Amino acid sequence: MSDQRAQLAGGLACITFAEPPLLAMFERELGLGVPLFGDPDRASYRAFGFGRGSVRRVWLDPRVWRAYARLLAAGQRPQVNGQDTLQLGGDAVIDAAGTLTWIHRSTGPDDRPSATTVAAELAEAASVTPRSGPPPAPRARH
Repeated sequence: MSDQRAQLAGGLACITFAEPPLLAMFERELGLGVPLFGDPDRASYRAFGFGRGSVRRVWLDPRVWRAYARLLAAGQRPQVNGQDTLQLGGDAVIDAAGTLTWIHRSTGPDDRPSATTVAAELAEAASVTPRSGPPPAPRARH
């Protein structure tokens, strides 16, 4: 991902609903190399329409267990850290004018776009010529 990140026309940031004391731990453990922001009130989650999953979708769905099995096979462990496991996240691209141009709302913990998809959406947002008038509706997935 760091090679792809170097080619992006924009920047990346990560927003989590973790309390501030956990942010340093996440930065250490995840090593994302991007700014990490805490939103314990989840205002950004509500603004982007990131909902909550059901216990069935988050913990009992075979797709989730397959994703966890891949993590374990790669020598990683899923980590909960006492956080709300039912809170779903997503990915969003905001252009230089502050307009939301693309959004992916996850339907479960295993539902994330690829780094290639996010990079393509960032590149497209960076290539759009600013225009006057109301912003276009974002392209959405989910």
